[in-house]
Amino acid sequence: MGRPLRILMVCHMPWSRNAGGSRVQLELADEFRKLGHTVEKFSYEDAFPRPLSRWEELFTDFCNPAQKFVREYGRNFDVIDAHQGNLPRSKQDLGFQGLLVARTVGLYTFVEEFMNFERKQWPTLKPSLGGAFLRWLQFRFNRHCYTSLKFADVLNLPNRDEQSYVQERWGFGQKAFVFPFGLTETRLAVFSQIPRNGADRLRNPQIAFVGGWQTRKGSKDWPEIVRRIRASVPQARFLFLGTGVDRQRLLASLAPDSEDGIEVIPTYDSDDLPHLLSQVTVGAFPSYMEGFGFSVLEKLAAGAPVVAYDVPGPREMLSLLDPSYLVPRGDVVQFCDRILEVLGQDEATYAQISDRCQEVAHHFCWTRIAQETLAVYSKFLP
Repeated sequence: MGRPLRILMVCHMPWSRNAGGSRVQLELADEFRKLGHTVEKFSYEDAFPRPLSRWEELFTDFCNPAQKFVREYGRNFDVIDAHQGNLPRSKQDLGFQGLLVARTVGLYTFVEEFMNFERKQWPTLKPSLGGAFLRWLQFRFNRHCYTSLKFADVLNLPNRDEQSYVQERWGFGQKAFVFPFGLTETRLAVFSQIPRNGADRLRNPQIAFVGGWQTRKGSKDWPEIVRRIRASVPQARFLFLGTGVDRQRLLASLAPDSEDGIEVIPTYDSDDLPHLLSQVTVGAFPSYMEGFGFSVLEKLAAGAPVVAYDVPGPREMLSLLDPSYLVPRGDVVQFCDRILEVLGQDEATYAQISDRCQEVAHHFCWTRIAQETLAVYSKFLP
């Protein structure tokens, strides 16, 4: 694929495989290196070598050290692949002559739309000076995001809804490309080795959610989901992974009639996830807004069908599996009914859909995604 490229990944988040946002670039970087390219990164730790206090974080803008780094070292790279908002300047201003890519893991306008929806749907907090300040920070970030997308040569987007948006609203379609998230061949192989006994999974029903315990991910809907599922399947167990909150706090939110059968694992190492998902019968993902959704992809890789709200990201995967696993956003009744349908399947039907889940997951392999990404980058190189 032409000459080896020198690529810089810019990311305002900690460089960790356990964080969904930076994991995308981290794992892509590994694939790029396998293909013979050189990849370096400038992430949160590089910008801020010492830990910042919460107050310092509020007044510190990652784009400032990121821009300084690019102005000093950008000439050493052919491609700069940066998150939206990280480099809100023109290439001329940055002193960079290569290919400038802006990527999203959830388009900022979609995030903003959800935040407006959240304030109307769950108006629990009164306006305050602190809230006004946070809204100003969000406005500043949004402005950075739009500017970075405007000046970029290529937009790397995780779903087709974002591609349609930037084309229809801003006319950026000629430079907008969809590259979904993926799993490495090694990780897919690990998931494939999980014993999948459909009879056991159906006999011991377990519903799994993976994600932070926050409104955007559906935390407000879970109390009703648990009540409805238990009303029909009293023995159903619930597994909450990567919530970021402990069991007592999550249970306080759920207010279940019984705390039995609810397991909460606030944090886990990414390598442990295949084992943690090995007994899951069905995944539940009532997220109101996503860029893509590693949570959905990895449950599919474990052979577990996933019921999700019909939003950008999850629909990229579940439309390939069966669109009926997508339900209207916020429709808890239909969401629970679809989960109960899975729990009521016979063993043969469940085995077939479990196999199909893994087939869909293998469609999202980093090796192929990396090759397709580099093909586009090479085409647009100055």
